[in-house]
Amino acid sequence: MPLSHTDVRRILEILDSAAHLESLDVTVGDFELHARKPGASSTRVERVPQATASRLAESTQASEAPAGASSAAAPELLTEVPEGLVAVRSPMVGSFYLRPSPDQPPFVAVGSTVQADDTVCLVEVMKMFNTVKAGVTGTVERIVIENGKPVQHDQIVMLIKPTQGA
Repeated sequence: MPLSHTDVRRILEILDSAAHLESLDVTVGDFELHARKPGASSTRVERVPQATASRLAESTQASEAPAGASSAAAPELLTEVPEGLVAVRSPMVGSFYLRPSPDQPPFVAVGSTVQADDTVCLVEVMKMFNTVKAGVTGTVERIVIENGKPVQHDQIVMLIKPTQGA
């Protein structure tokens, strides 16, 4: 039984009116609805063993060295989180933005120190801009997606090195 437009609107109304809910994920058959309130926590913390991080770093260095001129090619999709880093993920499908508006400075850059509740980027869906929080206190190590590029739900958009003890 597929969801109708009315069903989806009702689900979103429930999320909007429920003070105790920040997000709602609904799956009916092949249809998936991932909805989050503005300002809701939108990150998942993932940690990976040190050996995986070393292999990832070595393979990245090896693939970059001979490429030289092909560095303008599309950036690789990051699927593994190196040891000691935390992935910030897109809460939904949309367009990734590092700035609140084109004439404003970016929320963060590589090397920026962030607090867990700091906004690090925006994901725009149908002219609605959704903030994405750091989720952890630390330093931005890598920004994976270029400004203005499309992102998928749960795609890694940046990596943060947590502050010791955070």
